[in-house]
Amino acid sequence: MSRRAPKKSAPSQSAHCGPTASHCHALVRVEGSAIRNKIKKDYDKALRDLDHSRRQLDQFHQTDVPQYTRWLNSHFGALLTELRELSQKIAADEQLIFQVENEAMFGGGSYASAYKRVMDFRENPPPPPPPGEDDGEPDAEREPTGARPESENFDDREDPLRALFEQLFGEFGPEDGAEEFRERMGGFRPQEPKLPPASARLKELYRALVRRLHPDTQQTMTPQKTEWWHQAQAAYEAGDADQLEVILTLCEIDDSGTTRHTSASLLQRITAQLKHSLREIKRQISGRRKDPAWGFSRRTDHEVLLEQTRRTLAGDLLALRHHWLAGQQIITGWKTAAERPRPARPRRKRQAQDMEFPF
Repeated sequence: MSRRAPKKSAPSQSAHCGPTASHCHALVRVEGSAIRNKIKKDYDKALRDLDHSRRQLDQFHQTDVPQYTRWLNSHFGALLTELRELSQKIAADEQLIFQVENEAMFGGGSYASAYKRVMDFRENPPPPPPPGEDDGEPDAEREPTGARPESENFDDREDPLRALFEQLFGEFGPEDGAEEFRERMGGFRPQEPKLPPASARLKELYRALVRRLHPDTQQTMTPQKTEWWHQAQAAYEAGDADQLEVILTLCEIDDSGTTRHTSASLLQRITAQLKHSLREIKRQISGRRKDPAWGFSRRTDHEVLLEQTRRTLAGDLLALRHHWLAGQQIITGWKTAAERPRPARPRRKRQAQDMEFPF
């Protein structure tokens, strides 16, 4: 009878990984070039968008606004002057109305009487107090601040807390110093809060940024370097070493023109900061787009813009005139009522009192 050949069992996992397969760890090599290329692409896009947005904002402030201001003054100088003067009149009337309403509320009486009191105060303001007087007391008669008679000295007055302290700890006079007081209290010394010292890494990064960005060491201080310098100062005061490292890396990238020697994690943090700055600049641009000066240097339809601006300014002037007339009507009504003579009230005749006593 032939014997069966034993079956070959599959090699167990422990044969390759050791006696205990649960502790086997495999090392997998990960190709990081694809991840770094993605981070680098994201960084380049954020940098391009930020530069484009900054150029738009600089174009508005440096070119559009000056050109639009000169064009507006050359065509509508008289109308702008009338608008400005009318706005000043409205502001003065609103201040007077506010004062009269407050006087009527807190001083009592009608609006006409409150108007009269306000105008009297404006025409005859109280004289300022002469120098050297406070609450009607001259300097020569007023006792200097902090000076007390010897009889009212704090040390000579009876203090129940002082008596209790001497009863518990013995006599304690001003000749006993603060050290003796602490010894009697059991050696208690209050600890003053100390600020954490700046780390060596924080100081090293800040010194490197000072050498690169300080205005005294720069021949030409660009707006970008000025922004980095202010950010570096704020980060140093806050103790943020990571932010200082980001700013230093940005300076190195600006000098070398490449991100080859920048780590992927640091490049990712720089990209996040660029996106944050981009959102802030886009928020400013969205507000500036509503300004009529936006894009004026690139406009060619100046005749159309001239007619639109004329209609807008004429409408603004008409609205201001209505507003001014409404305020003048209120003030004139108060003035007329205040100047109107009051009719004399007839005195009531007192009835004769009965002299008889009712008993």
